[in-house]
Amino acid sequence: MITAAQLRAARGLLDWTRTDLAKAANISPETVKNIEHGTFRPQETTADAIIRAFSIYGVQFTANEGVQRNQELIRTFIGRDGYADFLEDIYQTMQYGGKTRQFNFSDSIISSQSGEAVEKYIQRMQSIPNLDAQCLVPEGDQNFPVKHCVYKWLKKSHQNAIPYFLYGNKITMLSNGPGEEMVWVSIYSESLSKAYLNLFDVYWQESELISAKTIKVVR
Repeated sequence: MITAAQLRAARGLLDWTRTDLAKAANISPETVKNIEHGTFRPQETTADAIIRAFSIYGVQFTANEGVQRNQELIRTFIGRDGYADFLEDIYQTMQYGGKTRQFNFSDSIISSQSGEAVEKYIQRMQSIPNLDAQCLVPEGDQNFPVKHCVYKWLKKSHQNAIPYFLYGNKITMLSNGPGEEMVWVSIYSESLSKAYLNLFDVYWQESELISAKTIKVVR
């Protein structure tokens, strides 16, 4: 159970106001105030929402009423099992909403990794409230298995740009060659994620929204 002291300390690490935490955890500022004053004991769902909100920004609660920065800033996901873990990490990070951005790789990867983990991921992501998901896929690509994402085609003139996936404050890159086992490297960095998000927005503005009419013209 989160204590009042832990909550204040965690906010201090991020320089958050009560309103900042309330927004991140989708609870009211009054609830945060009451927990910190010891007049309210959070229900399990409220505590989980608070824990998740802080974990997205690299802060975790520890034993003996402690609080610390998450030291696991880099994670590597390898092969089919690693890909399932990667999808799970995306969901766990984004389950309360936010932005995801896919840049310059096809969702044929998802299509090729058929199985329970992929189906579960697609269904759960579709149920997330306030999820803002955008995908810039290579021009001409027609693999759209993810229904929660808005797709655009990235111009062929940008086909050599480095592929990446953004979710929360994490940026993940695919570091394998054709025919090799997939290796995803995920980096937790608020500043790096913001920089790549701004870069994505530039490409997004000049790209073409994919529609049935667009696909028909290409065919």
